[in-house]
Amino acid sequence: MSKPPLARLLLSAFAAQCVDEGDAHEATAGENISALQGGEPAVTLILSGVAARRGSDGLLSRGLASEDDAINFDAVMGEAERETAVWLTPGRFLSVSARKLAQKMDRDTLVQAALTDLRRRNAALQVELSRHATLKVAQRLAALMLDVRARNGGDLLALRQTELSDLMAVRRASISTACTELCAAGAVRLRRGAIQIIDAGALRRLAGEPHSTVTDLARLRG
Repeated sequence: MSKPPLARLLLSAFAAQCVDEGDAHEATAGENISALQGGEPAVTLILSGVAARRGSDGLLSRGLASEDDAINFDAVMGEAERETAVWLTPGRFLSVSARKLAQKMDRDTLVQAALTDLRRRNAALQVELSRHATLKVAQRLAALMLDVRARNGGDLLALRQTELSDLMAVRRASISTACTELCAAGAVRLRRGAIQIIDAGALRRLAGEPHSTVTDLARLRG
């Protein structure tokens, strides 16, 4: 079953002001997504690409976001914690004022959007908690790369090993060992500040289980 189009649902609130996908900006891998725009809280609507959510501790441990997801939607609801993210792949996005978005949305639409956002994150959390309990770091890294690929993010994960250790909440040495294992199996190739899939079939075998396309990689520990 396809995911509800959250980003486009929110974008429709600005249709009267002629804001649409044609106004989207291009993002490069490694670029940060801010919680502010012009000094006030903003929501980023992802139209394409894959990003990793940052927690308040600055670690990339809150999960993945991709097409039709929203970053920092809680700002519309008046929540205090600001959500940021970093692009794992190139992407397209629109940043809109959280205040104006709240003003333009009727109550039913606001509740619908909030529930959609919450369900996505909660479902993904359940998947990753189960994965964390059963898989080794190399398997989890393989699954992460397959999830990025399944979200139309391509075959290149633009993260350094230090950033991967933050994302997966494991030691840097564990990531290094996992990368060596995946390279030795011929599944990936290490590039400067990135990892490239060269054999998706081998990566799937190394993952050791059917990977989820709704992963959120939230608050993993290892």
